[in-house]
Amino acid sequence: MRRIIKLMLCILIISSLMFPYAAFARGGDNGYEGGISSGEAPGKTSYEYQEVNFITGEPIVFKGTLVISKNMKKDTLVTTYRYTLNNLDRNAVLNREITLSTQITTKDNGQTVEESLLDGRTSELVRVGSQTYILENYDFSRSRLVDHKPAIDYYAGNLWGKKTYRIASGTGTVTVEETGSFYGYDQYWGSAEAMEIKYVIDSRQKKGNSFETWSGTASVTLSSTVVQDLKYEENVPDQISFSGGYVKLQNNESILEYSCSLPEFDQNGFATDNILKRNGSLKLESFPSQTRLPVANISHLRGHWAENDIKALYSLEIFNEGSTEFNPDKYITRAEFAAVMVRAAKEVPEDESLKKKTATRTVTPRRNTKEVVISPFIDVKTTDKYYKEIEEAYKRGLMGGNANGRFEPNQPITVAEALTVFIRALGLESLAPNPNPVTSFTDNDKIPAYARKAAYVAQRIGLIKGDTKGYLNPEENLTMGRTAVMVKRFIDYMRSDIRKDYRERIINY
Repeated sequence: MRRIIKLMLCILIISSLMFPYAAFARGGDNGYEGGISSGEAPGKTSYEYQEVNFITGEPIVFKGTLVISKNMKKDTLVTTYRYTLNNLDRNAVLNREITLSTQITTKDNGQTVEESLLDGRTSELVRVGSQTYILENYDFSRSRLVDHKPAIDYYAGNLWGKKTYRIASGTGTVTVEETGSFYGYDQYWGSAEAMEIKYVIDSRQKKGNSFETWSGTASVTLSSTVVQDLKYEENVPDQISFSGGYVKLQNNESILEYSCSLPEFDQNGFATDNILKRNGSLKLESFPSQTRLPVANISHLRGHWAENDIKALYSLEIFNEGSTEFNPDKYITRAEFAAVMVRAAKEVPEDESLKKKTATRTVTPRRNTKEVVISPFIDVKTTDKYYKEIEEAYKRGLMGGNANGRFEPNQPITVAEALTVFIRALGLESLAPNPNPVTSFTDNDKIPAYARKAAYVAQRIGLIKGDTKGYLNPEENLTMGRTAVMVKRFIDYMRSDIRKDYRERIINY
């Protein structure tokens, strides 16, 4: 019996490694009610949360907590959002519980399409002063397309919803219709989500012997980012074995801007024909989580032009060979570059709230048969030092071989080849114009045809610059020192630069 149990456990562990659950982007940490949360944090499902509500005819800011719980059942994700909010200055509270059922379909091209609808009972109560609004009916739909690339998932989606509230005194109703779109990405070095929602508010309430009606509009734009920052800190004491080291920090930031056109109310609470235009903004930041990184001894490189980048990659354990023997002028081989890139361009992390549930799967025991591992390249043995990294780079679509099925692991990699790997990892080849993209490098004509698009995109997004004379030198072999500079720049782009497109295009902040 013990042998069977051990066998089942072994099969469970091996199968979970061979057939991992799909990675889920953290899009949705703000919910879909037009508010912002403090965002993703390891092991956390309760977030600080803020939103602006327009149900009364004026913008009211509610603050409190949002609790998100998720459960994956085959291809369906069930997510429950619980909001507990208030505004003490306005003697107002908002309590809401919404459950969404999301059907996930993987298409032939590897993209996934998600369709979300309300699942089960939905409840919401808004009380402002003596007036209470109770949700009577809610129609909602959301659709999202996720495009999976080797090191990043991009997504875009649309949502629509219509709520009908009953005024508790029985005197009328308020309907709020929302239409929105959202965009984002998720990857190891950070995530971002931008959202735009437009609202139409219609109120009909009995006052005295007649019904008063008013209408208004509002819009909310928001941007949320999670960033892995890297900070170097010098040690204060002189008599210490290392002069300083890097700290990795996770910073979460969410910004919301709103504007609305709503009627002005007279002293008796009746809507007038005068329309007031108002706007405002909210911001939420979480306390950064910090991780101190290991320090490598590269004192022999003090003053070298690539010293700081080499130091950073050793701290991030992207470089992991003996630091005291590191030679920045040595050419990096294709095998070594594959190992560096699978560590720098890591796979998209799984949603922590779903990862726990993967351990509960049961597997029927099978016969103890040894799996035969076959290398994808005729010149790479499964016993080679970098076989696992080369295999991963191949399976994830980062690097391939030539037409003869050879990887040429011991050959130096050129600048042009490296650029194709960077842009392939980002999945941004489509940013280059067809059919013949042209860069501004002095030696543009020397860029190989296979690398033209990658070189164009790399220059456009700031991954690569020419030398002092404007030369790219695309056929030049990469040294370890230049590799450190290029890989660190690639990481900085994924950490910081890419998120600007998801904030500055959406939020005027």
